Amino acid sequence: MLRNGPSEHDKKEMFVKLIQNLIVTLEQCIPGLDVNPLSSALPASTEQHTVLAWLYTHLSEQRLMTYKEWNEYSGEIPDLAPLAALSLTENAADFIYGQLENIDWSAASIDPAELPYILPWLEHLNFYLQPSGLRLVDLLPFENAYIFCVRDDEALLEKLNADLQAFGIGINDRSAMDPQQVADEIASLL
Repeated sequence: MLRNGPSEHDKKEMFVKLIQNLIVTLEQCIPGLDVNPLSSALPASTEQHTVLAWLYTHLSEQRLMTYKEWNEYSGEIPDLAPLAALSLTENAADFIYGQLENIDWSAASIDPAELPYILPWLEHLNFYLQPSGLRLVDLLPFENAYIFCVRDDEALLEKLNADLQAFGIGINDRSAMDPQQVADEIASLL
């Protein structure tokens, strides 16, 4: 008798392997992550929102992920464990707000209500995190932000993105932007 694709056992094994690969990559990427809770309570399915809920539950319990609605986010440093000991010398949000102070909104090509969704908040914070070897990223393709802190390592971030894509999730890598790049980006948005 010919089989029409993988058996349920094969699908289960593939699912467990994909999740285990993701857990290993998360451990490599996220400073301070305890993988035991992730490993001991695997998600019930490979569905995108099930995996997202599993990630958020376990990472947020360790203060390694936070959820923010973009329309309520104003550039503050997220309350994440890897950032707790850092003292940034600049206020990235103040710089961005300074760029918006003298804009003639009647001549702007964008609705000011759209700004929270497109301003380079995390990219500018990442400029100040670079000396510490850290970067803030968020998950795609979600409307709002699931933000977490990772090691600033392109190869690891590519691997993390690939492992997440097995579940219909990706990362917005939020490459660092210095003050001039932020000013240029904001000018291009308007």
